[in-house]
Amino acid sequence: MGLESLTHVWREVPFFSDALARMPGHVTLIEAAPPDAPWANALPAQVMFAHSAVQYNAALFEQLPNLRMVQRTGIGVDNVNLEDATRCGIVVCNTPDGPTESTAEHTVAMLLNLAKRVKQGNDALAAGRFGPRSGVLIGVEATGKTLGLVGLGRIGRRVAQICRRGFDMQVLAYDPFVTPEQAAELGVTPASLDEVLQRADFVSLHAPVTPDTYRLINRERIALMKPGAFLLNLARGPLVDAEALLEAVDAGKLAGAGVDVFDPEPPELDSRLRNHPLIVATPHSATLTVEGRVRIEELAVARVLAFFGGERPPDIVNPDVWDSPARRT
Repeated sequence: MGLESLTHVWREVPFFSDALARMPGHVTLIEAAPPDAPWANALPAQVMFAHSAVQYNAALFEQLPNLRMVQRTGIGVDNVNLEDATRCGIVVCNTPDGPTESTAEHTVAMLLNLAKRVKQGNDALAAGRFGPRSGVLIGVEATGKTLGLVGLGRIGRRVAQICRRGFDMQVLAYDPFVTPEQAAELGVTPASLDEVLQRADFVSLHAPVTPDTYRLINRERIALMKPGAFLLNLARGPLVDAEALLEAVDAGKLAGAGVDVFDPEPPELDSRLRNHPLIVATPHSATLTVEGRVRIEELAVARVLAFFGGERPPDIVNPDVWDSPARRT
């Protein structure tokens, strides 16, 4: 297989950058069809640049005999059935280094928004009120507080670095895959999940969704949190029981929450997560920066070029497929 064999690529959403200009001139780009069947025109495609709306599974793969590779423009592969991809001989890659900085900065921005009551101040002013300069407008300082991280991967580590160095926060972290020595190198204190929840003033989630982490933050675990603490979820919606979160904020158990991800996505139009006065919510937009999109798209294209150039690309998320006799070549 060589670059001359790459003739058609399909993309789920338009690119922000000109990264596709690196493709050989003979390659045809196919844009997704209308939303009810976006893959309807993908039959010639050897590569699918996958976003988050389409379900990539056997039902799709078996209709696309030319498909060799699904390249996710981002980290999450929740919408890609990796077992189906492996069985069908399709390589799946993601771009985990692309959105790290953007998502980490968004997390810290939400943390400060909650601490400083920016949303409440903005809403009061927009409604014609200049105050009251008490009650809900009184915030807290982040400096010296305790940050609890659930998940210490790329994004969690960068959040830890910003908060520890920038605000002198003590950082606790729960991650069963990180050794105490690794945590020490990062300047964070390893702790159990219960300890993180019990001690942290701000709890920030940076874990993937697995059978073990589904609804990880539920009524029982929220009950462990400090009164007046804040919860941030910029990872995946199914990590949190939304009803339990709303109950805790309504009751004053939690002082507020920052949410960028939902279950389902988008949230229902009548979801109280959209407009709760104590919840800062953004539409899964933490990665949406100029620099982040450019980095993700350039990494995605680089992996495709490596694959069709005969190399093993980085960040294969179904590695068993590589040496499988079923792999499509």
